[in-house]
Amino acid sequence: MGRRLTRGLFLMLILTINQMMLAPASHPSDQQHSAARRIHLMTALEASRNFTCKTPQLRAYNLRDLMQHLPSESVRQPVYIVLKRCDSHSGCCLSPDLSCAPVDSSIYYEELEIEVRSLITNSRRKVWIKVEQHGKCSCKLNTSQRDNEPPSIEIL
Repeated sequence: MGRRLTRGLFLMLILTINQMMLAPASHPSDQQHSAARRIHLMTALEASRNFTCKTPQLRAYNLRDLMQHLPSESVRQPVYIVLKRCDSHSGCCLSPDLSCAPVDSSIYYEELEIEVRSLITNSRRKVWIKVEQHGKCSCKLNTSQRDNEPPSIEIL
């Protein structure tokens, strides 16, 4: 009888362990969240020092949003354009009164072919647009309005 009890307890232990191992797999949404990672002050300061405001960062823009000033045409392709930008999220400055911005002399323009659809005739055509790119960033006096300005786009 003692052997049966031992076997029964052993089987119950194995089944319990098995259920514990399977339980996380049955709830995949629980696995998407992990415990918060702690980053010490010195590590955060080092990350800020290493992410300086120098190099423009790639930003994706919905072309339809940028071309809203053309009410008679709708952009078909590409849906998004990727531009090199200097903004307050492009790098760190040493003072809270400064933010990352483009060096004026480094701003240049590229021409990009896009496809638009006329909302009047429903016809498609390809047009060229001129987009503003940033070549170099530097820290400038903080003007929160600068970050809200959309990229400059002009139909050629």
